[in-house]
Amino acid sequence: MGEDLGGLWPDQPASWILRLVGDVQVCRAGTGHAAPVGSRKARILLAYLGARGGETSYVADIVEAVWAGSPPRDPAANVATLVSRLRARFGIDTIMGARTGYRVGELRVDLHEAAALVSTAENALKRAQPAYALLVAEQAIKLIGGGPVVAEHTADWAEDTRALQRSVLQRAWQVGADSARRTGAPSLARAMAETAEIVGPGYVAS
Repeated sequence: MGEDLGGLWPDQPASWILRLVGDVQVCRAGTGHAAPVGSRKARILLAYLGARGGETSYVADIVEAVWAGSPPRDPAANVATLVSRLRARFGIDTIMGARTGYRVGELRVDLHEAAALVSTAENALKRAQPAYALLVAEQAIKLIGGGPVVAEHTADWAEDTRALQRSVLQRAWQVGADSARRTGAPSLARAMAETAEIVGPGYVAS
């Protein structure tokens, strides 16, 4: 997973990429080198916020995700401490918000970048650019097709995140198939269409 796809997002200044596929990692953009995140709770917090993209999460929801029903005595302060440590490690704009709620800031997330890529591919196909659409769809598949996201977690939020991954992958395989067909690659189109059909609720990326 060391490829740099930053050129496809020229408006994104973030220097860090959050990998949700497999073990949660934060990698330096352009190098793929992973940096230590910190404690398990810090990794859960980052994974949870990353899974929700740019959506703000209330502290109560973060506490439930991180401590799973056994919150500390001062939950808000503990979350603030984790956020402070992550900001110190990856930059103050990595996580936005205050004690009422937090969201990811200047941090690229593989799952949501893949979703953006698929949308780009779908729009390119509508504009009769099948070769470009195929290229972008394949980049999305490469980005999140190597295994399930947040694989170490079993909570509801993690299951929801894996469901989103399946949906994005299914769209990627389908637009890839349609694009391959239009570029005169019937064998590739057939293989991608067959994969799109099997990506369902029980599908596990591998």
